Amino acid sequence: MGLPLMLALPPEQFRAVLAHELGHLSGNHSRFSGWIYRQRETWYRIIKGLRQGGNEVSSLIFARFLTWYSPFFNAYSFVLARMDEYEADRCAVELTGEQNTAEALINVEVKAKFIERYFWSSIYKHIETEIEPPKMTYMAMQQALSQRLHQEITSSYLMEALTKKTNNADTHPCLTDRLKALGYIFNPQQELAIFAPIEISAAQKLLGNRLEKFIAHFSQAWREEIATPWRQKYAEFQQSIATLKDLNQKAKTQQLTLDEATQRAFLTFEFDGEEAVIPLLQEIIHRDAHHASANYLLGQILLNKQDTTGIEYIERAIEQDSSIIIEGCQTICYFLEQQGKSNEAKSYQERAVNYHELILKADQERSHVRENDKFESHTLSDIEVNKLRQQFSHHPQIITAYLVQKNMQFFPEQPFYVLALKRKVSFLEGIHEADHSKIINSLLEENEFFGNVFIFILNNHLNMEKKLKRIPNSIIYKKKGKK
Repeated sequence: MGLPLMLALPPEQFRAVLAHELGHLSGNHSRFSGWIYRQRETWYRIIKGLRQGGNEVSSLIFARFLTWYSPFFNAYSFVLARMDEYEADRCAVELTGEQNTAEALINVEVKAKFIERYFWSSIYKHIETEIEPPKMTYMAMQQALSQRLHQEITSSYLMEALTKKTNNADTHPCLTDRLKALGYIFNPQQELAIFAPIEISAAQKLLGNRLEKFIAHFSQAWREEIATPWRQKYAEFQQSIATLKDLNQKAKTQQLTLDEATQRAFLTFEFDGEEAVIPLLQEIIHRDAHHASANYLLGQILLNKQDTTGIEYIERAIEQDSSIIIEGCQTICYFLEQQGKSNEAKSYQERAVNYHELILKADQERSHVRENDKFESHTLSDIEVNKLRQQFSHHPQIITAYLVQKNMQFFPEQPFYVLALKRKVSFLEGIHEADHSKIINSLLEENEFFGNVFIFILNNHLNMEKKLKRIPNSIIYKKKGKK
């Protein structure tokens, strides 16, 4: 319940949000429901405490357990958690009324987007001209939130929130479903009243004379935290301006390489906006019809201009880069919903959800290595293998290193490497998990590893070692003097 929220809402709406949160703790929730929330909080605190305490081995053990346990826990608790959101909304209605609760839900949705997308964007725009960050950022936030937001902005953000559908990625129902559950019918004519200037904010009402001190404190804390990256970004910005100037000058006399043309296009988009970059993107696509980033950016720009041909460009980008499938499908889905094409939008939403489920299955498949897994020879180049050998030579306790690839059911085109290390252990020293963890963490920190990799210590895994030995070229390192 932070300061931005208190600045964004009048007291009666803030009271509704507070009532909602307290509703999660009330007797209106079932005993089992309360257990669900306590369990989530307990697991979070355990993992956080272990990591902060430096107990890497224990946190690794719990992480492996949660990788197995979390999907089951989340699946069984998901529906109940969503029901609890509706119940908490009803608690808010009982304490503050239907209108305050509904308008608080609407205001939070819109003003959260305003702060994230518009306010902070305008603050960071100063990086272009000022080497130091602003001094009274939260004072500017108070002024921005107390006034009536620009109607075009509120209408756009509100429409986005109202057209969003409830999905399985979030236990919170969508805004439309929550308003419907309250029995609140939104009338577009009410928009002006909901986003009217705030005469007295919750922050002014509840914090009184201390508000100025809080604003000054948070402004100074933010400024100190952001100072170093702000200066770095300022320097990068000045360098980018110089680079764009050089590329524009070069383009007058000769054809840029494809990489140079791409850099010029994205810098132009950053500094000069959508209209200026369109011909540059079209030129890149003319040279390389399947250029992923150029197609994707042009597609986004065209959809922003309500041009349906943008879908074709985003589809072409998705074909080349699977990492943008979810974002691309969601972008197209939102556009189609705005166009009133709900059935077409639903197909893209389902496509995004299905791909997300594949990613979760792939992550689960890559979270462990077992003896009954199938392995094959690695596909790393000799140069990459030699880099690893040099690194192993700096760790005298490493005797042997095996490198293979695990056969994957999901995304088999993305190699998943398994690096099994056998380490020297004296009779008196014994096997300590903490020592294993130190070696693994050291290798992970010192190397930019080759994509997905699972590293483990092979000692006490005799059957696994026998299996790895039978795979051609699996032994990539043996300490000198060892047979």
